[in-house]
Order: sequence, then structure tokens, then C-alpha cells
Amino acid sequence: MRASSRVARASGCAFGWALLAALVSSPWPVMAQPGDSDEISLAAAESYERVYGELMGLTAIPERGAEVDGLVLRRDVGTLKLERGRLFLLSPVGDRIVAATFVGQGTFSFAPTSKIEQERLFQFHDVRALEEPLTEVLLFFADSTLEELEARLVFGTMDVPRRTKKLIEESLEYLGDDDSQTFDVDVMTALLNGERSGMFYAHVKPRRGEPVMFAISPDRVESVRLLMRASNAVGKAREVLCQFRPTSGDYPGPATGELTRYAAIRHYAIETSLPRTGSGEVRFAAAARVDITSKGRVGPWVAFHLYSKLGVDSARWRGADDEPATVFKGKESTILWVRLKRPIDSGQTQTLLIHYHGDLIDRYGEWFFIKSSIAWYPRSLEGRSRSTFDLTYHSSKSYLLASIGDLVDSSEVDRVVTTRWVTPQPVRNASFNLGQFEEIAIDEEGVPPVTVLYAEQGHRQLGQGGGNRRKMKERVTTDVGKSMKFFQHVFGPPPIERFYATEIPFGHGEAFPGLVHLSWATFYQTEREGGDEVFRAHEVAHQWWGVGVDFATYHDQWLSEGFATFSGLWYLQKVHKDKRKYFDTLERWRADIIDRGAESGPISLGYRTNTGSDRNDYQTIVYQKGAWVLHMLRILMLDLRTMNEDPFTAMMRDFYSQYRGKQATTEDFRRVVELHVGANMKWFFDQWVFGADIPTYRVAYRSKPVEGGKYRVTVRIEQQDVPEDFRVFVPVSVDLGKDRWARMRVEVRVATSEIDLPLMPAEPKGVKFNDLEGVLAEVKMVKWGG
Repeated sequence: MRASSRVARASGCAFGWALLAALVSSPWPVMAQPGDSDEISLAAAESYERVYGELMGLTAIPERGAEVDGLVLRRDVGTLKLERGRLFLLSPVGDRIVAATFVGQGTFSFAPTSKIEQERLFQFHDVRALEEPLTEVLLFFADSTLEELEARLVFGTMDVPRRTKKLIEESLEYLGDDDSQTFDVDVMTALLNGERSGMFYAHVKPRRGEPVMFAISPDRVESVRLLMRASNAVGKAREVLCQFRPTSGDYPGPATGELTRYAAIRHYAIETSLPRTGSGEVRFAAAARVDITSKGRVGPWVAFHLYSKLGVDSARWRGADDEPATVFKGKESTILWVRLKRPIDSGQTQTLLIHYHGDLIDRYGEWFFIKSSIAWYPRSLEGRSRSTFDLTYHSSKSYLLASIGDLVDSSEVDRVVTTRWVTPQPVRNASFNLGQFEEIAIDEEGVPPVTVLYAEQGHRQLGQGGGNRRKMKERVTTDVGKSMKFFQHVFGPPPIERFYATEIPFGHGEAFPGLVHLSWATFYQTEREGGDEVFRAHEVAHQWWGVGVDFATYHDQWLSEGFATFSGLWYLQKVHKDKRKYFDTLERWRADIIDRGAESGPISLGYRTNTGSDRNDYQTIVYQKGAWVLHMLRILMLDLRTMNEDPFTAMMRDFYSQYRGKQATTEDFRRVVELHVGANMKWFFDQWVFGADIPTYRVAYRSKPVEGGKYRVTVRIEQQDVPEDFRVFVPVSVDLGKDRWARMRVEVRVATSEIDLPLMPAEPKGVKFNDLEGVLAEVKMVKWGG
């Protein structure tokens, strides 16, 4: 809703720093971005609506057409060769030309240099370097493109091809949405702020097939992107096919986020009203005082995330003049635009007071649905940024409420309970939960106070559990408390003073500092395979992995999800003392991973393993394969003679200790592993984190008696489905009878090998290759000579 003429509604992601594009030797004139990185800002827009309207109303200018005869536009690894046709500049946006169309004949090529991105391209296009004939292109630019086009082409009045209007309409469907008045944030930020940056976007219509979109988005760490229409998507949603850092030019070193320049919020003071209506519903309204800061120079227009169902009522700048603020949020949009009083540089702050409300919480019987647990307040587009929070809630005495932060104050007036929660240090995200809960305190010696909030009335209303409810409460609270204690023992103290586990009416779980949401299903029954115990402990483990040690970028997200998944599995084995369920779970996960094959991509792709045709690849690769990687390290570091795993535990504890309160990368973890292993482990991480190949082994063995009553065991191994230099250390156990076992490791690093094991003191009863599931692989035992 609109609160004033300066308050309104918008979509997308990122901004702009200049990108070098080399002038390339070619028989055709080449349009290349100059090395000048100085940003020349024109007048910033006063109105979001005006810029949006001009973008969605773009038309070709008949007087600004040009015949094209051999023209190259090259940006990083993407090249547009416009052979023959007509190019038209489009109507201005914010008093400048920012777009052009081409209709004719040409070629688009895209050649990523990394193996990961080449394989990603191959998955969807069956080629590792794209070379696609094209018939149409729409360009957006905030770089040197206009000046270069004007220098190379002769513009004049000519007939506009009939396809041009349709090309503009089809291209804009992928960028903008009239219902929510949103537009791609990478493009919109540059245009709203009148920036001269390296932003470049090409919507390419090939001769056959679906369009592809090539983008240079300078404010992204991985600024070079190739996008396509999302598989099985409704409408014209896009998904990223390839994404990586520029191959040349100046760009930052190790990243601790997805953006190089962005608006952040250093501190929140949010007062939230959650009044109970006469029908028992809960309404939501909030007033947030936010201290806006930045990384790099940003503005005056900056964007934040805010849940789509929330509308802005008013916004004012805090200060001596307390002047109204210009903000915009489109109906059903997830983007809140704010026009700063002036652009800000790193370290500067402007404080905004914003009032908003909306349809955040639904009720079904005794259950409450918080529709967005993380975007109920304005959030930076950079999801890795951290803030301090001072959170005040006004809620009905009928319901219990838990929040992140330390509870510093609580009072009650007229059955309205006011609580205040303050975070002692900056955190990445904030959440809360409320409901008609039963409060269960857990007393585990040596760990922070733990409280479980259980929706007894909700389960009773749905007829769930019956006489089993009491047993389920005990099982859940036991797992929460004991997993907290186990993780503190093996990893070290958690970064929290107290802990809440709350029930939510969804099928998933979520973790926040000192607070987790557990699915109602895990309070209903505990399935026999151990999945519920792993799930509960997984969410608790996030206090160490995700909260205690945060991950730096999406490439490192397995340091949170994979680590928490392994931790839950480790808890199942150690505390529940159930080795069978531990290994059975690994086997199920292995089957899922092998079923996906290499096409799902490596762990390091993070969320990008999800596609429109996703078969839950993200869960399988980042969570389950990530947990497998830690299991393999555990077995690799295990003393096979004594079965002592202290080195692995010490390594995990050391990693947590070194990076607690910090953002860690996969390379950081590798360095800690190498310190404890005493060897270079690059090969291991290249294969299992940055690679996607899973080996298959055909294994045979034979034993022969030798002098002294001993036996020589020879193992023949064929390694398949992996590169020639693939390397593993596989545990092999020889059954000597009478519960006697000889255990050792064999190194496999060639396609076919025959390995003589140490002489055995008795005749072997059998050989177990890949004992303890030491390697993520498929093993086929065959007869010798078979």
C-alpha cells in the first residue's frame, strides 16, 4: 500500500564496478569496454515509477537506426558477432540511451574457462563452449557501448523491422513484471542512479530454441553470467547456467559474500506488534529503525529484501530535520527500494525509520504459520552481511514467543506481554516464533539452558500421536539436549547463552542464533531408519556450523549444511550407539548421489545445484555428499589398528576454534585438515568438493599359501568412471576367522592394479574392500579372472 506520495513499491539483485574488456584483434570492428574504471554518474532518478515506466515502454527510435555489416561486441568470454542486419537505439530512460536492438544475422559465443562451468554448460547445451547462430538481440548497457556504437555505425532514419517490437516485449518479460512493478536489480540500480559502470546485458534470440541471456553485473563477485529460461518454470523466470569471476581485469581477492558493493544495515531496532484478534488470529506490524551503511560507494537508490506480503506505511530519515524518505515497494514484490538522502561511502551511516505491516502470519486451528522467517524485516541483498539486533515484541499472553538474542526485559500489561531481545554480537539473520506452546525445559549439565516449545494443542486437535504424544515429546527433547551436549564435547562451546527449539507447521527445519525451528512431523513420530534423530541433531548442530562458523560464499555452503548433516549422523552413531543406522544412512545417501551422477555438479556449486528440473539435487549434493566428505576424512584419519579417531575429532575442534565468529572458506578448512593429516590434501578436495565424479570399482582377490604357514592375498582393482589421475585410499579388511580381522589401506590411482597385501597369519575367510564405507564409491566384487 502507499502511505504517501513518496512511499510506494519493486525485484532482482546487484549493482556495478567497471570491468575491463580487451580490444580484440578481428577483421570486424570490435566494440570493447575501455579500461577506464572511473564511474561517471549522471543525475539520479527522483522517481522509481518514472524509470520503471520508461523501461517497460521502450520503443525503437526510427531516426536512430543503422545498417550493421560485421560488428563484434565482446565482453569477457562472451562475444556477439552481428554480421548483417539493422540496429536501433531505443527510447531514453532517465534522459539517456541505455538500450538497443538488433535484428538480422549473427552469432553468440560463450566459452567459460573453468572445468566446472564448462560441465555446467554441457549439461544443458551438450557443448563446453557455446557457438549459437542468432537472429535477434536486445542490449542494456551502462558502460561505453553507446559511444562505441555511435563511433562505429552511421545512424539515420529507416524503417523499423516488424520483429523489433515483439523482441522488446519478449525480452522485457524476463526482466520486469507489471503486476509488482519490479525489474532486474542489476539493470535497475545502474539506471536509477545514473551510473556509468560496466553493466551489460544481452537478451539473445538464437535461430532455434529458447533465448539465452548474457550479463556482466559488476557489483557481483562473480560478475560474468549466462542465464536461461528456468526449466519447468511458470512464466519467464530465469535461472543461472554459468556464473564466475571475470577472466581479466581488476577484481577482489577471496570473497566473503556474493556482492562487491552493496547497502547493508549495521544495526536494527525493531518494535513488532503481534496483536491477537477476536478470532484468535495474529496480526503483524512493525516499526524498524535501521542504520544503513555500505560496502563501497552506493546510492542514492539502494535495494533491500522484504517479504512480498508486507507493505510500507511510512518512512522517515532520523535526524535533526526528520524528513520524509522516498521508498518504493511494488505490490507482491520482494524488493524494497530506498532513496538515500545522498550516496554513502563505506563507514558512513544514514538512519531510516520505516513502518510496515502485512499478511505475515496465518492460523490453522492451533497452528501458526510464519510465512517468511527471514524476510520479515528489511534485509541487505548481500545475505552474508551481519548486523546487531534490538528486538521488541508485543504479543498476547495467550501465546509463548521465542526470539534470537538474549532476553533482557519482559513485562505484562492488559494481557499483552512485551519482551525485549538483544544480540550480544552481530549475526547474519534474525527470526522468532510464537504459538500456543507447552514449555519444556531441558536440564543437561554443562550446556546452555535449553527450552523446547511444543504445540500440544495443535497435535491434539489433529488427532496426532494419541497416547504417543508424551513419548514423542520426550524423544525430541532428549535429542535436542543430548545433541547439544555431544556437539559441545566434540567441537567446543557454542556461541550462545541459551537455546530454544520451537515447533513449526512445516516439513522442514531452520536454524538461527540460539533458536531453531523443528518440523511438526518430527514431534509426531520417529521413523525407524534414524532420519528424525539426524534431522533434530542437524538443526542443533547449526549453532556450531552456520552460526558459530559461518560460510563465506555459496561455494562454501557445505561447511554449514554438509557439516550439520554429518554432525547429526555422528550423533546418531555415538549417542544412540547405532552403527547399523549410521552406515545404512550412508548407503541410502550414496545411492541418491550415484543416481544423480556427475551432471548435478560438485558440492562447490552450492545452491546452483538446484535447477528448474531439480530432483532435490541441492539436498543430495550439498547436504548428503557434504556429509559423506566428512565421513571419508573421518575414516582416512582413523587408526585402523586401534580404531582411535581422536585425530579427526581434534581436527574438527580446531577448525571450529579457529573460525568461530568468522566466515570460513573451503580452502580454510583444507588448511586445517592438512595441518592435522600432515600432508597436502588438495587432491582430496579437488576430487570430492570441486569435482563431481564418483568411482566404480570391480574388485577380485585370491589367496595362496606361502612358506611359514602364511598366506599371500592379492587384490585386483579396476577403477572406472573417473579421470585417470583419480586417487583414493581404500580401507581393506581381511577376515581371518574367529573374529580376527587384518585391516589396512590400499592406494588406488590407476585404472587397473594388482596389489599384494601384507602376508596373513591364517587362511583368509574373505576380503572386504572399502570397509567402513571409507570411499564414496560403487563396489562390485567379482571372481578372480571373471
